[in-house]
Amino acid sequence: MALLEIENLSTGYGEIKVLWGISLEVQEKGVTALLGANGAGKSTLLNCISGLHKTWEGKILLDGNDITGMSPHKRIELGISMVPEGRRIFPGMTVIENLMMGAYTRRAREKIDESYREVYDLFPVLKERQKQRAGTLSGGEQQMLAVARSLMARPRLLMLDEVSTGLSPVLATTVMETLAKLAETGLPMLMVEQHVEKALEISERAYVLENGRILMEGDSKALSTNEQLRRAYMGI
Repeated sequence: MALLEIENLSTGYGEIKVLWGISLEVQEKGVTALLGANGAGKSTLLNCISGLHKTWEGKILLDGNDITGMSPHKRIELGISMVPEGRRIFPGMTVIENLMMGAYTRRAREKIDESYREVYDLFPVLKERQKQRAGTLSGGEQQMLAVARSLMARPRLLMLDEVSTGLSPVLATTVMETLAKLAETGLPMLMVEQHVEKALEISERAYVLENGRILMEGDSKALSTNEQLRRAYMGI
């Protein structure tokens, strides 16, 4: 059984519909990529899953249980954690204070020391800078902190919204390589990413959104050779 199931989800803003009957699954292990151009509805879908945006129609199921009407904090308690687009760290707080903010649920607080060890192993630079104000970190370090803060919640599902945006090619590659290592631990991830080639490299399955609808879906390796996808999103 899939960990997360989206069934015929539709939503929008005001009277404007932006997602039309979206259905997808995230398995209990591995990375699922959600691809598409700006304005396709990718971030809106993540916000529906996290409870930050209201679903008009359809269902969101976690472990087969309907969470469609559940509040965002309840979804976090169930294990859904998101790295938002633009990082949204707390710049005036230190690195370790930002990490503490990610571990506010009871389940996360019970294993906070273990979580610190895990995120510092994954991002050694954060351990070196744990007393430094987050706003003074480089862009790449801030993105690492945003990911680490979400991991402090000890998620069962990690959602990532454009984690490579605004980073240099070298830093973007570093962040994606780190996510690939994280995927090896078995943590399920749903990744929204405009760098299609990189996303397909580390994911097992991918969905392509276009104008609020699923244009194509399938095995990531197979999609990486799809001529329509390569022309539209890789410039090949």
